[in-house]
Amino acid sequence: MKVAIAQIDTTVGALKANSDKAIQYINRAYDKGADVVLLPEATITGYMALDLLFNKEFIKDNVDELHRIKENSPKKIIVVIGFIEEENGKLYNSAAVIQGKEITGIVRKRKLPVYDVYNEERYYTAVSYTEPVKVIINDKKIKLGVQICEDMWDETDNSVTSQLVSDGADLILNVSASPFTVGKKSVREQLVSKHAKNNSIPFFYCNLVGGQDEVVFDGTSLAADTNGNIIHISPSFKEELSVIEIDLEKAVPNSKVKLSEHDPLEDSFNAIRLGIRDYILKSGFNSAILGLSGGVDSSLVAVLAVEALGPENVAAVSMPSRFSSDHSKTDAELLAKNLRMNFRTISIEKPHKAYLEILEKDFHGMDKNETEENLQARIRGNILMAFSNKFGHLLLSTGNKTELALGYATMYGDMAGGLAPISDVSKSQVYQLCEYYNELKGEEIIPLSVLTKRPSAELSEAQYDPFDYEVISPLVDELIVNGLTKAQLLEKGYDENTVDKIVSLIKNSEYKRRQAPPGIKITRKAFGIGRRMPLINHYDKR
Repeated sequence: MKVAIAQIDTTVGALKANSDKAIQYINRAYDKGADVVLLPEATITGYMALDLLFNKEFIKDNVDELHRIKENSPKKIIVVIGFIEEENGKLYNSAAVIQGKEITGIVRKRKLPVYDVYNEERYYTAVSYTEPVKVIINDKKIKLGVQICEDMWDETDNSVTSQLVSDGADLILNVSASPFTVGKKSVREQLVSKHAKNNSIPFFYCNLVGGQDEVVFDGTSLAADTNGNIIHISPSFKEELSVIEIDLEKAVPNSKVKLSEHDPLEDSFNAIRLGIRDYILKSGFNSAILGLSGGVDSSLVAVLAVEALGPENVAAVSMPSRFSSDHSKTDAELLAKNLRMNFRTISIEKPHKAYLEILEKDFHGMDKNETEENLQARIRGNILMAFSNKFGHLLLSTGNKTELALGYATMYGDMAGGLAPISDVSKSQVYQLCEYYNELKGEEIIPLSVLTKRPSAELSEAQYDPFDYEVISPLVDELIVNGLTKAQLLEKGYDENTVDKIVSLIKNSEYKRRQAPPGIKITRKAFGIGRRMPLINHYDKR
């Protein structure tokens, strides 16, 4: 039999557009001779719809679209597609099985995730049991073991997969919307292989692809044979229709694929690029703008934006002050030239002087501090927002995860924007991704001086960033991503005073992050929807 995996990019709330795409892929699968076609979890509504799910009309319209898909699907193909089901006032994250223009079965999700970015128990009701769906394929009775996303991650003795197999399933079909994080693709491969091998059953896994708000779905759909061999891997970060042929009787695949190591830099770069593209285009924008300082962070955001949208759709503004170094100005200009992007220079000297004059009387006799420095960042934010408003660009904020963690960013200044593409990228990883990009292109697109000069915000004379990022960047990751305690950090050799200082900075900067633009999640723990910390927090232990 032939199983098609339709790895598609959907948009939350675009019910008709999502359904039109589903119908297109179903018919393409039929044309390729597929007996069964899988589409992702919540295909019709898009994932994650969040509190939109409380809108009763939205749920009704999604069911209407399911019936339109049913009517527009060929009779001789079986469709497994995710939708949202309502019964007696309860919502279920479900998958419909369509055959012969009829809905022959509906399967409800059993395992509802409530960790990190997920809070499905807020919306859905879980069920404790599902049974295989009976269909006819090539005049043979087949039982489809349909499951939904998190059901696959159940590895208990009486797992969802093993229960379906015990009830006679001939193959497992998982429809999923599993967000990307670094390292997760290998974990999925191992899990699919394990389920297939332990239960001696073919396993097909269809994952969503595309960006939605803060998360990116990578696709990378899979298939495994009864021996646990991975026999198919769909491309990552792009839509794809794949057809896999397998002999259920002989349980022997046509071929198996060679697994390769997943490059975390390549995956991170591609995830952020897709996240930028989908966030901007799905939000109704066509172009982006950013401040290009000549530093490493804005350089990385510039190349990601250009790769996502094309150079003709990215504008960059250099906004030097009296404190800007010559190399920063020339590095920004050279990068823009290398990327062939729209670039202009606007000095902030005049507005900065005007602010100082306006405030001179009230600040008389007081020492200069970060107040005068941050005025420059806020002037730059105003200029960028003016261009955003006038020309319809979405402003990209350029702060990285390490600096955002420490509060080393200016509210309403460099934090201004509609999207923060690298807010889940540590300072160390920023350098690594820049080096990766130059290697990818085979030339020095990002000037070498950007990667070798000492980091500085250049808001005062001879100013440099007050952190040793070789120490602080991994320390922040240990705290935020890995959740290590102070005792564990001291065991790893970190200085106690440094740990106490960084913990305090992270805690006291929560109010800044609450007002930051949404970022693109690529690690197991990012700032944003998956990390909910109180703004007022007097707990002083880590």
